[in-house]
Amino acid sequence: MKALLLTHLFPSPSHPTRGVFNASVFRAISHHCDARVVVPEPMWDHRQGTSPAAQWTDLGLRIDRVDYLAPPRMPLARPLFMSIGMTPRLRTLRAEFPFDIIMASWAHPDAVAAARLARQFHCPFVVNVLGSDINTLAARSDLRRQITGALRQASRVIAVSGALAKNVVDLGIDPGRVDVQHNGVDGERFCIRDKRELRNRLEIDQAPPSIVYVGRLSPEKGVDILIGAAAELQATRGESFRLYIVGGGPEESELKDEVRRLGLGGIVRFVGSRPHDEIPNWVGAADVLCLPSRSEGCPNVVMEATASGVPVAASKVGGLPEIVDHRNGVLVEPESPTALADGIWQALDREWNREAIRASTPYLSWDAVGQGYVDILQAAVDEVSRPSLLRATPSPASR
Repeated sequence: MKALLLTHLFPSPSHPTRGVFNASVFRAISHHCDARVVVPEPMWDHRQGTSPAAQWTDLGLRIDRVDYLAPPRMPLARPLFMSIGMTPRLRTLRAEFPFDIIMASWAHPDAVAAARLARQFHCPFVVNVLGSDINTLAARSDLRRQITGALRQASRVIAVSGALAKNVVDLGIDPGRVDVQHNGVDGERFCIRDKRELRNRLEIDQAPPSIVYVGRLSPEKGVDILIGAAAELQATRGESFRLYIVGGGPEESELKDEVRRLGLGGIVRFVGSRPHDEIPNWVGAADVLCLPSRSEGCPNVVMEATASGVPVAASKVGGLPEIVDHRNGVLVEPESPTALADGIWQALDREWNREAIRASTPYLSWDAVGQGYVDILQAAVDEVSRPSLLRATPSPASR
């Protein structure tokens, strides 16, 4: 089987942390089938410093970056322009790599464009949905119709959690065509390590307990709730802890203002976006990994924490109840700084068995995850080819 893997969320030289999850999934898939990656890139991104469209090899994958014209502030038109911009390259690519199936990872605009391309190239396609593309984008009245249309055309829809799969079904998609494939984690990079050594390397305080957040600073991630929880902890526990916020995003300036307003400058540090290779150090240095999200799919950072033997304090949303339980963390009601503060302190106050936390991680290798994806892709290819095989086989009566 030859699989064409398509997403606009993928690392690039100028955006090395964008779409790291997709890079991990695509690499895992490539270990079990012949795969090529196509990354559609708006032309206006080049003015913001991304690399020009080119064919290049990285991450152990063969990657084509393809320019397309994307009118700003016209989200409904973006899938059409994406598919038009990709068509010439895909015609050439199919001559040298006759792909059997397209997998789009992200619902909009990727899956909507992939639906058009699949019709054009007469092949099945599969959609991989990750979280906000269903929880947030599909809730928008202007995008919902396009997204549901693409999901209905797809041979299969792969969701990264059972909760996300339910949300897909709630959009009117046949549950028999929805599969759940939880994330994996690199168990060699994320492992139990010496916290003191990691804190020395990161030049952070040794003595106070460390609470670490890793992720995008955007509304759905609930970092404002975490800052509210830090204020409550400061009021009850004093400055007996440190909070490290690792990541960047549209809310960064606003969140820093809130930290100043609340007088939390002595205990909260904004680390900024860090290279993916540095993330295992921040996760491993934590006493608690905190994820205060308002909505989620199946956040990989939680599995990275448990693989590192680090307990988790997180909101009870999305797929988090499927991977966080009494063995490895504390779940709290979302949108409540008080509940989150209590959950964080419960996690800090408990004696944890780090090996038991690691053992609770569903997948300590991406290899099994890659095989799971390939099994779904192969089934989609087989479903399309089976009727033609039946038609080509003479019935006993005609022999």
